[in-house]
Amino acid sequence: MSPKFGFFKRKTFEYFQDKKSHSDSVQSVTDRHLLEIIEKEKEVFEKDLSDNLEPIRISVLDCLDRLRKGADELEEQEIKVENPKFESLINTSKKILITSIRKDSFIESSEIKNYEDALKFKNNLELLINRFGQVGDSHNRILNEFMRKQISKLKNEFDNLSSLLKEVNKILSIKESEIDRCVACQKDLILLKEKISESEYKQSRFLELRQERQTIDKDIDASNREYEGFQKSKQFLEASNVLNKIKDKKNEIGIFEKNIISKVSNLSRPITKFSYLASKETQRKLATILNEPLEIFNDNLQYLELFNELKKEIVEKSIQIKDPEKTIHQIDEIVNSLPSLSLDLRKLKEDLTQLESSVNSKNMHHLDDVKNKIGMYQKYRSENIANIEETKRNIDRLDSELKLLMKQIEDNAKNITNDRYSIMRSQE
Repeated sequence: MSPKFGFFKRKTFEYFQDKKSHSDSVQSVTDRHLLEIIEKEKEVFEKDLSDNLEPIRISVLDCLDRLRKGADELEEQEIKVENPKFESLINTSKKILITSIRKDSFIESSEIKNYEDALKFKNNLELLINRFGQVGDSHNRILNEFMRKQISKLKNEFDNLSSLLKEVNKILSIKESEIDRCVACQKDLILLKEKISESEYKQSRFLELRQERQTIDKDIDASNREYEGFQKSKQFLEASNVLNKIKDKKNEIGIFEKNIISKVSNLSRPITKFSYLASKETQRKLATILNEPLEIFNDNLQYLELFNELKKEIVEKSIQIKDPEKTIHQIDEIVNSLPSLSLDLRKLKEDLTQLESSVNSKNMHHLDDVKNKIGMYQKYRSENIANIEETKRNIDRLDSELKLLMKQIEDNAKNITNDRYSIMRSQE
């Protein structure tokens, strides 16, 4: 008969009932303190589990001891068989059963101190019973037919082990949920600590970014005052006047060059036809006229000669074009104006060079430096604003997550301890 186990009642039941009656008030605790409370509760549950399993553990050890003694007795007994042909088979089954009991009837004998020990004890007991069951199933018919009396005691012990395993599973099914709640709450408290640390870091970073923003704004204001002050200075006004003249002179040169390019481009078709008849050297010069028309100012004589040869080919009708008179007029216009145009372009460029040399480069460089510095500060400011906004979003997200997590932990702690707790952030 399996022993009557009257220890399945929870030892802490009355304790928690008493706690519930006087614990409706809310206690403020740090997350660290609450973790210690939950760890102690887990230890209570594990002690309760250990106390409940200890008698079963002793019963299992006693049962296994009886099995080994039963195996010794079975070995000494001689089994008489009416039919000799079954004698070898029966003795083999007997030997296998005895060997299995002696080999497998051992289990961890140390005390069960925690949840992990309890699981290990349950698993070992399951393995032991399964091994016995495999041997019994393989030789069941022979054992029942020829050794029924001899193995009756052993079978009772096997049944006792199975009953004890059921009791272990029953206790664990109750205690597991209690311990698992503690473990889950511990994990949530560890996660809470991590999120609190992250939130504190984000808050600190947010303040740093705000201070950085103030410094950048001061730098921008100082640079703007410096830039505006320099713009009002005599040096800047003089330089600005020269720069405007330089700009006008560049525009004048641009218009001049554009006009020359336009005149040459009007002759592109006759020049192309002329190149078909010309030597390679002449073709190269004609290509220069078409692709880089301003080069004609660098060597007036050779290009004047080319235009005159082109005119001659048109007059002699060696080149067939749609409106030869108009083309001849355009060639004459270029040829007649090229010397004076060259002088005009040279004069414009000389004037530009003179104007550029009169600019105080030191002042202009200083102005550019201030403008670049303002631009750099503006970029820093934009990046700073983006970082502040992103950090603020992260802080808001973390605050929301912390509120939900703290509420979850407080509810779980209430279920575990029957006390109400309100979490306040611990001060490191």
